[in-house]
Amino acid sequence: MAVEKKTSKVSLVFGVILVLIGLVILLDKLGVVYLSWKKILSILLVIAGAYLGYSGFGLNSNSKVFWGSILFFFGIYLFIDSFGFLNPDVHFFWPVVLITTGLAFLMSFVNRPNDFALLLPAVALVGIGVLFLLTNLGVIYSFEVWESVEKFWPVLLIILGLYLILKKR
Repeated sequence: MAVEKKTSKVSLVFGVILVLIGLVILLDKLGVVYLSWKKILSILLVIAGAYLGYSGFGLNSNSKVFWGSILFFFGIYLFIDSFGFLNPDVHFFWPVVLITTGLAFLMSFVNRPNDFALLLPAVALVGIGVLFLLTNLGVIYSFEVWESVEKFWPVLLIILGLYLILKKR
């Protein structure tokens, strides 16, 4: 009986998804709305990420929170990019990957606030991502960045060491 209930629920969800996809494609064909595949993919990533992250918070599962956050934040980036708001001459992809991964670590910390070791990669990745983004936007010059990296790279060793010391075993 439990198997029938689960099969019925899966077919209901799959049926609703097919109806929604069909409606969106029909509205696009009729010219009512314009949705590119990039927009559709970004919306699906945001929904899947939000669901996965939310269910991870309920189950106290850091892996679901982490991967749900990755999907959610990357979906938001793709959604913004699909409208053409981002300058095509600026390389946003790698800074966004670093910032998204850092935010995923931050969300994992929010899920488990006692695990301070998660803050270290969160701050490091978001910081490096913002630094690269500012360099790509021309706010700071890459020469200044590399000069600072040459001087302060041992900080990464300190952060890695603190992460290994503080992480829960």
